[in-house]
Amino acid sequence: MAYEIDFISVDNESKKDADAIALRWKDVFGKYKIAIYDGGLQAHGEKLEWFLNEYYFNDKSDICSKVIDCVICSHSDLDHVSGLKNILEKFNVKALYMNRPWLYIDDIWDNVNDGRITKESLIRRLKEQYKYISELEEIAQNKKIPIYEVFQGTVIEDILTVLSPSKDFYLNLLVESRKTPLDNNCEGTFFSKIIEAVKHVKNLFETWHREELREDVSTTAENEMSVVIYGKIDDNFLLTGDAGIRALDESIIYSQDIGMEIKDTVKFIQMPHHGGRHNVSPSILNRLIGNIVREGMDIGKTAFVSVAKDSDHPLQMVVNAFRRRGVSVYKTEGNIINHSVHMPSRVGWSSLKSLDFEERVEAWDD
Repeated sequence: MAYEIDFISVDNESKKDADAIALRWKDVFGKYKIAIYDGGLQAHGEKLEWFLNEYYFNDKSDICSKVIDCVICSHSDLDHVSGLKNILEKFNVKALYMNRPWLYIDDIWDNVNDGRITKESLIRRLKEQYKYISELEEIAQNKKIPIYEVFQGTVIEDILTVLSPSKDFYLNLLVESRKTPLDNNCEGTFFSKIIEAVKHVKNLFETWHREELREDVSTTAENEMSVVIYGKIDDNFLLTGDAGIRALDESIIYSQDIGMEIKDTVKFIQMPHHGGRHNVSPSILNRLIGNIVREGMDIGKTAFVSVAKDSDHPLQMVVNAFRRRGVSVYKTEGNIINHSVHMPSRVGWSSLKSLDFEERVEAWDD
């Protein structure tokens, strides 16, 4: 089955890394199906609108004929959500898939120890804390776009299977999140996000068989909430959002349970969280991709990563980890990049050089 995935980036309009991904495939009748997975920041949403009109639709056609079969919001962070508002407003969207914390008050209510909090006030506070997806909800409701929860086992448009989060995992993360106003919030996830915000200096050295990537890393609860999608089309693909080690572990285990083990079946993968090193570890990559291969070997797998122009992401340490496992890595860096299988080539588009393995990598900050 023919399909293509486009990673949308903007040049000079935004210095922040963000994810905006469009994909389309031909169904058994030869008709295109279109999905959006995250919309980046506002500038990315505008670029995504232009791209869809230029390559997926006839720009002169009316909005009713510009059908997007599904929009998937991976999680609540601004750099994934903001641009989706533009997509909901400018196109005929058939379905929105996203998880809304305020729908699960009854499930987490036993964790509320503050007698001053009522269910109604907790709903209001959650909508304030997760305001970006609350705004998406409002747009969708005004336009009568159905919203579906998106937990493990959900199958979207017959070919997109949700591997993570399970509902139980999501609820645990919701309780853990510092955004949820409960007395027993976990405080162990905020520091790692600060670390990723600093500028990295390359003064460590790796070899092909010695990597400095660590096992004991973590990311925020919100990142772990990312909806991980397994696309079952020819050389199957994996979209990860900002998923961390726990979400990837859950995805791997579930993929094995349903007979679609990621390591054995996926040839295209989105590098999690813009190539940050607090989302992956050597052992999780061994299970996700495969073990370290012979130096310079390519096993026919590809990874894309969304980064802003002049960003220091993806971190070289993470690029090296993918490369030593035989994966070719490509970054957006302000451009739109395309992965396609059995799709027509695009006039004026040129091939992109993959990122190299380098011995010098970023030092850890502790």
